[in-house]
This record gives sequence, C-alpha cells and structure tokens, in this order.
Amino acid sequence: MAEDDKRCITCRHFRNNPRYLESVYKGLSSLSSGWASVRKDDGICLEHDLYLSASASCDRHAPRSDPASVVGDEAEKESGP
Repeated sequence: MAEDDKRCITCRHFRNNPRYLESVYKGLSSLSSGWASVRKDDGICLEHDLYLSASASCDRHAPRSDPASVVGDEAEKESGP
C-alpha cells in the first residue's frame, strides 16, 4: 500500500464531520464552527484520540470498507452526532 493510501482521510478511525466535531468539542460553535474553512479536512482520530490533519498517517491505519464513502456521512452512521 502506498504511503499516500495510509492518510487519515482514508482511515476508518478518522472523523471529520463538522457536526461530529462540534459535538466532541463543546463550545466550538461559539468560537467559530466545525464548518470553518480553516479546518479544511482536519478531524479526530478515534484510535489515538487526537485532532489531526487529514493528510497525516500512522502505522495503525485501517482502510475504510468503502473508500469512496463520504467521511462525514460514515462518521454519523457509526458514531452519531
């Protein structure tokens, strides 16, 4: 697997849905929003419990079952808002 394929954005542990981020970081919407453009595709790694860039990678990468799925939609199905 190419290193590019191990990016967080393609990992099933990664969550970057704006609604999910706002539910995890209470008060985020008072500062800005989970929808902020400066956030880009950043999100939370559930495996490491860290806020990371979508382009980060690690040795615990677990490919999504459906690589074409939308990250936010899958996160809502698995974790809820």
